Amino acid sequence: MEQLQNIQSVIEYFSDIYSSWQEINRLLRNKIQNPDSGDLSSQEFLFSFYNKHKEPNIFQTNLLNLILASSSEKARVITIPLLVLLRENISLFEKNKEILENLIFYKMIEQSLQYYQDKRVSLEKDLELVKTYPYPTEGERQMLIDETRKELNELSGEERKERNRIAPFCENFFPDIYQLSKELTTFINAYIPEKDVITENQIKPVKQNISNGILVKNDQTDKVDEPDAIFRTRMFEKFLILERRLITDKYLKEENQNKELRWISTHENGKPDIKRLVTFLAGMLDNNYFLPNKDPKIKTFFESRYHITIGQNFERKRRVPFLNEYKIVFHNYPF
Repeated sequence: MEQLQNIQSVIEYFSDIYSSWQEINRLLRNKIQNPDSGDLSSQEFLFSFYNKHKEPNIFQTNLLNLILASSSEKARVITIPLLVLLRENISLFEKNKEILENLIFYKMIEQSLQYYQDKRVSLEKDLELVKTYPYPTEGERQMLIDETRKELNELSGEERKERNRIAPFCENFFPDIYQLSKELTTFINAYIPEKDVITENQIKPVKQNISNGILVKNDQTDKVDEPDAIFRTRMFEKFLILERRLITDKYLKEENQNKELRWISTHENGKPDIKRLVTFLAGMLDNNYFLPNKDPKIKTFFESRYHITIGQNFERKRRVPFLNEYKIVFHNYPF
C-alpha cells in the first residue's frame, strides 16, 4: 500500500510540474512580446515556482522513484512532454537573452502601491481643508487635524508593510528559471539515454504511437483515430499521466509483450464496470480534455485502447449523471 501511495505522489508531482512549466513558458512568451507586461499575481507565481523547485535534488528524487517504480519506457511517457517544455524554455530564453536579462520591475511595485498613493493625496487634501475651514472652535479643528495625521501615519505604515511584502516578488526570475530548466534537462538525459529522448519535432509521432502500441492494430489496416483527432493541444500528454493512475489503482492492466491495455474494473458480479469507465471519461470531458463534438471518435478510441465495448453508455444523456459522480469516484485524480 505504501508503495502505491509513493508512486501516486510521484505521478502527481510530475503532473503539477508539467502544468507549472506550461504556465512559465506562457509568461515567458508574453514577456518577450511585451517586456512591460505582467502583474503581481504572475510574479507571485514565478516566485513560488522558483523557490519550490530551485533545489533540483527534489526533481532528481522523483525521477528516480518514477523509474524504479515502473520502467524507462513508462518514465519516458511522463518525462517526454516535460522535456519538450524545458527545451522550449531554454530556446526562448537563449534567443531573447538580451531582452530577458534586462527587465525592470520597479514600475510594478509602484503600480501595486497606487492605492496608497491615491489615499495619501486624498488625506493630504482633507488636512489642508481642515486647516482653513471655519470651525466653531479651534479645539474641533485641532482634533480633526490630529485624526487626519494619524490616518496618514497609519497609511504610511501599511504602505511600508505592503512594499516589503511584494518586493521579493518583483524580481527577474527568468534567468534563474532558465538555469533550472537546463539542470532538469540534464537530469532527464542522464537517466533516460539520449537516443531514447524525443525532440520537439518528434512529439507528434510520439502522441500518435505512444501508450504501448494500442493506437494502431497493424501498420496498414484497422487504424484507430489518433489522439490529435480528439484531444485538445497537449491534453493527451496529461491524460497519459492519469492513465498511469488507472493502472496503479487497478482499473487498467497491461497484458502480454505488446503491453495491451485492458479495462479490468468490475462489478461484484465480475462483469466489466462500463459505467466506471464512462465516469472517468465524463471527468475528462468536464475538464476540457477533448475537442468539441467528437463523441463517436472518443468512444471508438477508448473501446480500441481498452479492448472493451462502451456502446450506448457513452450517449450524452446517459453520461450526464456521471459529471457529479466522477468528482466522488476519482476525487484524488489530478484532472
